[in-house]
Amino acid sequence: MFDLRLLPGEPLVKFNRQLPVFNWVYPLSRESDLIEDRSLPYRNWTERAARRRAVYIHIPFCQTICTFCPFQRERYKGPAELNEYVEALLREFVLKNQYIGRPRVEAIFIDGGTPSLLTPEQFRMIGDAINKYLDTVPQFEFSVECEVKSVTPDKLQAMREIGVNRVSFGVQTLLPEYRAPFSLDASKEQITRAAGLINETFPYTNVDLMYGFAGQGFEQVMHDLNDIVRLQTTTIDAYPINNLSIHRSLHRAFAQSRLGLLPATNRQSYRIGINQYLRDRGYVAINGYSYAKAGDSSCRTGSVLQHSPKFLYHDMLYGYEDDEVIGYGSSASSRIANSNLFNFSNRRAYVKEILTEKSLPHMACAPTPAEERGIVTFPYRGVLEKERITWEAVPSETLTALHDAVTAGLIHDSVDKYEVSELGWLFYVNLMYFLMPEVGKRWISDNIDIQQRQGRNYEDTLLVNSV
Repeated sequence: MFDLRLLPGEPLVKFNRQLPVFNWVYPLSRESDLIEDRSLPYRNWTERAARRRAVYIHIPFCQTICTFCPFQRERYKGPAELNEYVEALLREFVLKNQYIGRPRVEAIFIDGGTPSLLTPEQFRMIGDAINKYLDTVPQFEFSVECEVKSVTPDKLQAMREIGVNRVSFGVQTLLPEYRAPFSLDASKEQITRAAGLINETFPYTNVDLMYGFAGQGFEQVMHDLNDIVRLQTTTIDAYPINNLSIHRSLHRAFAQSRLGLLPATNRQSYRIGINQYLRDRGYVAINGYSYAKAGDSSCRTGSVLQHSPKFLYHDMLYGYEDDEVIGYGSSASSRIANSNLFNFSNRRAYVKEILTEKSLPHMACAPTPAEERGIVTFPYRGVLEKERITWEAVPSETLTALHDAVTAGLIHDSVDKYEVSELGWLFYVNLMYFLMPEVGKRWISDNIDIQQRQGRNYEDTLLVNSV
């Protein structure tokens, strides 16, 4: 079990260690939870069971396979495989429609992989399927992830036509000494051009920045931040590299360059420095690692977090037990009817199951109610609405941990909600782990051990010596 302990008496460092993973979707499932009946969750599904609902669509192809990326993807080889995949993806909408009809949806996210490899016509085909098989609310959030090399004006125009109103793209770093081992091959000119086109076309834009690389100094972080802010996106995601999910070749590249993984103390100090840098320039955090230009009220109150604009899809993915996510595409996961569903990760198996077997392309778990879901994930969101929790159904371990976190000053308790404090926000991942029941902590700890056995190391997690 990962040795994470709360240090309530310490003024600044509230945990003895820093968890070496930074996000996970809760509740967690084990192989023993899988059931043979793939349709059971759909038979248990009712339209009214969810207060909010999001849709995730996965595009698994990439022109370049980045060595830091943990998501399921494969190298793009040409239009034939992409065309076949889109055909299967559209067919999945038809298959699920037979079970759940046309569900009401408040957010859609197309991610990957590299969705911007889709042609304008393929975007329009997906848009037609969304209009036919989903009931989108007025002003719904529709987000697409792009890679700058494949951004073109006609693709952006097609996205706008189907209702896309938020576009995100990854830069990660502009430091040449890291871009090469990360397999980031877009030029600075391509990044600047794509950012300009995206900002001109969409009202809400986001850029990803990564930090905490092996051997990285704080002055390098500041260099990247300066360049990222100049791109003038609506929001900035600043998140640490996850050494437990990067490709083993990147671990070898770090070792060959004699670059040691940064200890947790360095990475935490970088997080504090990034937070201060962005706040000094008029930004405020909007979730665990995202920043937006501060609104007037945030400027006046010095808010730890502001809640608009927000990435609504993430707000539901890391949401309450009555938040539902329906996934489409290879490796997409769903949370419906208190059950987790996992689409086949292998793209070929996914396509075969749909186009040949004409069957639902997922593995399903038995219903696993988790009323504590909203509590466990709220340090990422920043606020927990008390009325959305069935408190009598929450495990006692989570209730005790919540009380202890409030006592330690990591969480503020008010009449109708809990809010993460400034210190709590800096330790949001630790708080998520701390608030989980024992079974969840064991799952995370076991997964850390598995990644290590597969050849992925992680940083020294010690923050402070404690008895």
